[in-house]
Amino acid sequence: MEMMECMQRAIDFMEDNLCDKLSMEAIAGQAYMSAFHFQRLFSAVCGVSVGEYMRSRRLALAGREIAHSNARIIDIALKYGYESPESFSRAFTRFHGMSPMAARSRKGGLRAFPHISVKSMIGGGQMIQGLKERGYTVKENGPIYYTKDMDRTAKWFEDVLGWYGGIDQRNEDGQGTYGCLLPMPVEIFSMTLQPFNGIHMFYGEPTGQTVAFMRVDNIENLHAFVKKSGWTQIGAIREQHWGGKECDVTTIDGGVIRFFELDERHGG
Repeated sequence: MEMMECMQRAIDFMEDNLCDKLSMEAIAGQAYMSAFHFQRLFSAVCGVSVGEYMRSRRLALAGREIAHSNARIIDIALKYGYESPESFSRAFTRFHGMSPMAARSRKGGLRAFPHISVKSMIGGGQMIQGLKERGYTVKENGPIYYTKDMDRTAKWFEDVLGWYGGIDQRNEDGQGTYGCLLPMPVEIFSMTLQPFNGIHMFYGEPTGQTVAFMRVDNIENLHAFVKKSGWTQIGAIREQHWGGKECDVTTIDGGVIRFFELDERHGG
């Protein structure tokens, strides 16, 4: 089961049991993860903690029930895990900006908090389709790359290689001083818990030589993708005596990235 499916399975489990007391271990178990890793990934992908998500969903549903049913407010409070009317009223007012009694009389203006879809949180089918269209997979990497125009470099990686760039630090003049280039969206990278396989960008004089050796699968697809982008500074795919294939791509800063693919038949 893929990571996104595991996360969604746990979220759906929470949704189906919102009125019950759930342990973090029980929730994480639905995603086949430890409680520690599930909480870390959930916060990274969804932007809220598991506890915040559960509270927000309960209060959103409680507000809907108050506005559109005749059930007693105290019964709704107990249903969603609040032990006293006072604690429920305080939480409800913080969340919706009005008291439960006001919500019942107004029957509108309540805050919505929908059931999370992991696929939607990380960009949905468009993001996944973009990765499929790229057609190749980066297997190993992690070098340092120097550039004096980090924004331009990141855009080149996005346009020519189909990568994802992010600039984490800038100086007082707004120049990027540190960033990362990843072959997948950072949200998906965070979910995989795999070793870093992108490129560290630092401000500095570009290096006009080979700056990275990168192992990929489907090197022909990589070559075709770069050519389709309109970038012409890419060499032909070369068969190697050790059984693999290589091709060089010269970056917008004049550095050379050497991509290689191992032939699995030769023990790669």
